[in-house]
Amino acid sequence: MRRAFFYGWVIVATLFVVNFATHATGNMNLGLFVIPMSDEIGISRGLFGWLTTSRTLAAGLASIVIGRLVDRFGARILIPASALITGLGVIAIGSATNVVQLFVLFAVIGFGGLSPQGGGLLTSVPVAKWFVRKRGTAMAVTSMGLALGATTFVPVTQFLIGAVGWRRAWFYLGIISMTMIVPTALTFLRRQPEDMGLRPDGDADSRLGSGAAQRSEAADEAVWTLGTALSTRAFWMLTAALALGGFAAGGGVHRIPYWIDSGFDHDLVSLSISVHAASAATVMLAVGILLDRVPARFVAAGPFAGFSIAIVIMLSADSNTDMFASAVIWGMSAGTGIVSQPYLWASYFGRSFLGTIRGVTMPTILVATSLGAPAMGYVFDFRGSYDLAWQVVVAIYAAAFLIMVSASPPRLGRPLAD
Repeated sequence: MRRAFFYGWVIVATLFVVNFATHATGNMNLGLFVIPMSDEIGISRGLFGWLTTSRTLAAGLASIVIGRLVDRFGARILIPASALITGLGVIAIGSATNVVQLFVLFAVIGFGGLSPQGGGLLTSVPVAKWFVRKRGTAMAVTSMGLALGATTFVPVTQFLIGAVGWRRAWFYLGIISMTMIVPTALTFLRRQPEDMGLRPDGDADSRLGSGAAQRSEAADEAVWTLGTALSTRAFWMLTAALALGGFAAGGGVHRIPYWIDSGFDHDLVSLSISVHAASAATVMLAVGILLDRVPARFVAAGPFAGFSIAIVIMLSADSNTDMFASAVIWGMSAGTGIVSQPYLWASYFGRSFLGTIRGVTMPTILVATSLGAPAMGYVFDFRGSYDLAWQVVVAIYAAAFLIMVSASPPRLGRPLAD
């Protein structure tokens, strides 16, 4: 018997808000700070890239612990704690006067674990635990918060930097993120449906005793432990593809300065990034529905091809039309990846130990991601142009595409003993 209303959709709405607000903490809008912060504090593009690396590396280390914690305790306390750490770190960036302080603060924000740099463990794993049959749709709705947050906060950040300067802009963004996330998560989040006597997707009406919860999980889909997941070819192929894609994507922070250096208007560049985010939002629901119906690896490979096309357009762009076309394709590719990648892990390895499994693989992926930004920055510093770096990125995306489409699902995992 199905309940008239399934609480899992409250979880989805709550995590939508959380994802929305994370973009106030320097994710998509970070590129807007590159030029003013570099000019005032006196740091090169390569060194600025290492700041994002410190955040990403810290997120990778934290993910090992966060993955296990979210499996065991859920995200109800973890997300507010992370939001406070991240928000206070963002506020403190506005008072930084040297590179050492910035490195420490960016690392602190990464350790908070509440950002796409952390693989979205705190926002994607809970959704995977509440849904199986409708997992793609649920993840898509939750992920739309990321796209709409970027659409909102990129122009807001541009306005704040112009109105009050980059230092006060960080202050206001930190306050906004904490205000939106902390009370919402504390009020509505729950660990998994079994804790409320429910089943994924709202399929059961009868309450479950605590002893039946784990058996309920095993009945919904195969239960993979960390050990059995590590023994599969699929685990390592997914990790390799996403690590390559992460390295390529890590240079994305340089897209805004690339356009500005190429002579495009600051405000139009900011608007194009908002268009990018809006384009991501337009495809997410369709991607989620598609994931519930077709092999996930083919959907997850699509963004690698899309990013390559967007970069080719970018390198030959000589008009605002080209810039916006690149932004639309990039955004649609990003939206597809945001939804498909977390879904891929859940569909291959189940929900019981999903946080633990993803927490182990994230350091490898994020170390690779962390190297993309400084590598591209150094290419610019030594050559005075990003062109060579973007060409290498296209080749890396091609390799990631081929690996991803070859990563067929593993055989059923060994079920837990009764």
